[in-house]
Amino acid sequence: MNNSGEIDITARVEAAVASAIYDMVLPIDTMGVTFHDGALDDVSEAYRADPDATLAAADARFAAHIATVAEAASDKEAEGPMLRARAAMALKERLREL
Repeated sequence: MNNSGEIDITARVEAAVASAIYDMVLPIDTMGVTFHDGALDDVSEAYRADPDATLAAADARFAAHIATVAEAASDKEAEGPMLRARAAMALKERLREL
């Protein structure tokens, strides 16, 4: 919670993105994303409390990770941020299914 007593939506979204597990299935285009249950529960609670702010936080995390990808000096350096960007979008889609 922050000083005003509100849940810290950005922190919950970031924790969920960080907990992502990438299900590599051939072909690579079918790569899925799952999340640690605890982190997903936290961000789901945030979504129920304030859906617009939670989706905005997921969009912000996506944009931040894509910006890192764009600045990466190599594909190897871009790999981690690209996976986190993919997780942010997967999280957004998952929340919309609630």
